[in-house]
Amino acid sequence: MKHGMNITVQDGQVCWLPLERIAPRPSLGLGDTQGMTLLELADSIHRQGLIQPITVQAAHGGKYVVVSGNRRLMACRMAGLTHVDAVILPGLAPDLNARAMLENIMAGGMHYLKEAETLKSLVEQHGFTREELARLLGMTAAGVARRIRLTELDGELQAYLLEQALPERYAQALVKLPDRRGRMTIARQAVREKLCVRDVELLVQSAQTRLPVPPVAGRRTIALMRDHRLYLNAIRSIVAQMQEAGLDASAQERLLDDSVEITLRMPTRRGRMRRDS
Repeated sequence: MKHGMNITVQDGQVCWLPLERIAPRPSLGLGDTQGMTLLELADSIHRQGLIQPITVQAAHGGKYVVVSGNRRLMACRMAGLTHVDAVILPGLAPDLNARAMLENIMAGGMHYLKEAETLKSLVEQHGFTREELARLLGMTAAGVARRIRLTELDGELQAYLLEQALPERYAQALVKLPDRRGRMTIARQAVREKLCVRDVELLVQSAQTRLPVPPVAGRRTIALMRDHRLYLNAIRSIVAQMQEAGLDASAQERLLDDSVEITLRMPTRRGRMRRDS
């Protein structure tokens, strides 16, 4: 009788495996014997046995995960079987948590920040490479890396992006700026002034030019930025930072035929002292 047989498990062989060691895929109802209900399939297996073996892949801890045959596995359990014929595919299956995470991403509808955290977990905790994830999810390895990089955004900014329902391109622009406070300032300005993604990218570029850069010995670095919007947005950003710091600063803009006239007003120390007295 098969129950008492000692079988050496090898990849590609049909083996007699105990049902207690086999776990279904996280997503059910895909694939086999769709013409029968589970009850009909269980009755057929009870009378005739399992005609077509299920296919499994080895997992950690001496367990197996179904590759194809979820319904047959469930029907075998309903029929009261304790063992089942199974073809073991080569390789090690990702654990059930990893499979569920992958299928959640594949299903779509996940927020890009949540997806970024999930991808990071698959890399750091489950041992996937970016290339493997790209192949499984239909992405490029560079796209996976860009999405994972969004996890570098601090919690306050992530909450703000969620609250304001800002698209991923805003987040991708902001993550290029290493200054945490600067990111938040630009994000708030983008919402306040209803800026497009290109304007946010220009603000980020402007903020990056103000960050300290180690000088290259013997060389002089000159920034070649000729788009006036870059400097205009930089001025707006500075005024916004002054206002956040409590200064009564303002900037009036007047569009001329071939230029923009900006009048910047901010209190001097003497003016602040006179106002406070």
